[in-house]
Amino acid sequence: MHKHLIHSILTIAVAAASLPALLASSSDSNAATDQSGSDRPVTSQDIDALKQEISDSSTSSVEGIFNYHHETGDLNNRLDLLRYGGQVNYRVQGGTVLYVRGTGTSFLTTGRVLDEQGFNLTGGIRTSLSDAVDLQFEGGGSRFSNGGTTVNAMGTVRYKIEGGSELHFTGSRTNVEESLLSAAGVQPGTGPFANQIVGEVMDNRFVGGGVLKITHWLDLFGEGGGGQRTGQHIESNAFRVADGGAGVNVVSAPPDSQVSLLRLSYNMDYLAFDKNLLGYGGASLLGPGGLPVAVIGGDGVSPLATPGNPGLGGYFSPPDFLSHVGRVEVQGKASPGVEYHLSGFAGYQDFTGATNHKAAGVFGSVTLRLNDRFSLPITYVLDNFGPFVQQTLFVRLTVKL
Repeated sequence: MHKHLIHSILTIAVAAASLPALLASSSDSNAATDQSGSDRPVTSQDIDALKQEISDSSTSSVEGIFNYHHETGDLNNRLDLLRYGGQVNYRVQGGTVLYVRGTGTSFLTTGRVLDEQGFNLTGGIRTSLSDAVDLQFEGGGSRFSNGGTTVNAMGTVRYKIEGGSELHFTGSRTNVEESLLSAAGVQPGTGPFANQIVGEVMDNRFVGGGVLKITHWLDLFGEGGGGQRTGQHIESNAFRVADGGAGVNVVSAPPDSQVSLLRLSYNMDYLAFDKNLLGYGGASLLGPGGLPVAVIGGDGVSPLATPGNPGLGGYFSPPDFLSHVGRVEVQGKASPGVEYHLSGFAGYQDFTGATNHKAAGVFGSVTLRLNDRFSLPITYVLDNFGPFVQQTLFVRLTVKL
């Protein structure tokens, strides 16, 4: 979806519209396993899958993290990311998990005109108050090579309802990694912000939503909320978000099947900002002629949001964004040691200034279980939501302790 969602996918996984489908598919797979137990004898694959599930839920682990992100855009808008690091997950009594994640990020501009480095350290906890209530909280901070710092945090509660439905509520504060300005910030040498860090935009939001299981094969899902984006010498910008849709599970089979899920769904996404801050006035890497400036800050463009002039912010912030897409996803086990999850979507998007109203993307994930201790999930995402085309590769090596 938009750049900040893809990066959070990143950190988090995939676009927000995929989350209800993934939750629903997970519950469907469990339901299929429960129902099939009375219809067929227990196989060695069933036993292996159960051993794997028990092991995954009761073992501490160490993860190696690697992400690469590439996108289109001019010198101001295009920001490639190379992220690397690791996470330690320590499971304590009762299934509670304590974790610490440390990652370094290289923020790369076109032609390496101006690059920055960042380091983030985040700690958190995942726990269950009961069979129905799950909690997760985390907090951390980032420091950048230009001397800037940011603080990130997240808290979520998930309530599972008998029959496969669920509710969730999440509050978060995350970095907006859509441009060098919004992500790490820049330090102009002249102009209105001379020798000051500008940017480092943070997304502060609260959302709530859920999944409603109508039948074993049909569900409705939705989420809504809002928040505000803030930054260094950046105007505060309130926003609203909403998404929702319906899904049909054409195939819902035991999780060890070659095709355990075939799902069709419709997704609607809505996003609206009070101000258009996809501008770089006073902190642009480009001059009026489209050439790199000799000194940042000498672009001569106003940083204020006015009719016809986007304000200073460096992130996609349309007054109205609406998309309608159809999605197809399939998952299963290609072999005992190879799990896959593939999806694709296509449809229509509309926002101010749009010249291409086609929305399309793909998501592919393969998990290689190398042995009882080592697994290697690899995920690739490509989409053209908004004004940019972007693609991201995620690789994680998990080692059970």
